[in-house]
Amino acid sequence: MKMVFVALTVATLVGCNQGTPGGPGATAANGENPTTGQADDTFNLSVPMTSSSLQQGDQSEVTVGIDRAKNFDQDVTLKFSDVPEGVTIGPVSPVIKSSDTDVKLTLTAGDGTPTGDFKFSITGHPTKGADAQIEFKLTVAPKDSFTLSMPLLPTSLKQGESKTVSIGINRDKKFDQDVAMNFDDMPTGVTLTPPAPVIKRGDTETKITLTAANDASLGDFAVKLLGHPGEGLDKSSEFKFTVIKLDKE
Repeated sequence: MKMVFVALTVATLVGCNQGTPGGPGATAANGENPTTGQADDTFNLSVPMTSSSLQQGDQSEVTVGIDRAKNFDQDVTLKFSDVPEGVTIGPVSPVIKSSDTDVKLTLTAGDGTPTGDFKFSITGHPTKGADAQIEFKLTVAPKDSFTLSMPLLPTSLKQGESKTVSIGINRDKKFDQDVAMNFDDMPTGVTLTPPAPVIKRGDTETKITLTAANDASLGDFAVKLLGHPGEGLDKSSEFKFTVIKLDKE
């Protein structure tokens, strides 16, 4: 499992007063402190101001902070609800101690975690008084992967002819695997060399040779090309070529 640690400054890492306050003073009649804008004996939770990003199959460390008003010096236990499917949070019931200003959490996404933008709730439960609540935004991105690139124009191949073409690969930053390729439903009379090409780790392309027999099927073809990595999801593309009639003298 890969580890991804997010290094941000305190100013950008957490935002202030984004949720509802908690603590004994949260329902007090005296309202907010005119200096701090926060009622005495209350607290607010703070989370990253922008959506935190997490890739499938990875972990990311994030910070949940606490803003304490005058007289509030309790421990606060955090609980989570509506966490996206496939995402886990550790520790399960973290505590921001009375002497601390924040707590570190580790978010983990499984390989099959749905991708997209999500929100879940963090509740801060003090020893006494009302709970505080805040919304945490999370983006789950696909795990580092690849795409295959085909020739820009369809390859033209005469019956009885062979041509060599290049199949390229565009790798995400962390993707460094071999990719095996399979070509489905090749037309009658057209063969491929090598029959099971592989783009090796570190390579940007591989060359394949198409050979059309003298009686190969004529026409325009779009063959499904499947790229299979050692780990992760397969990627498919279309390899297009045209077989034309052999010129006879």
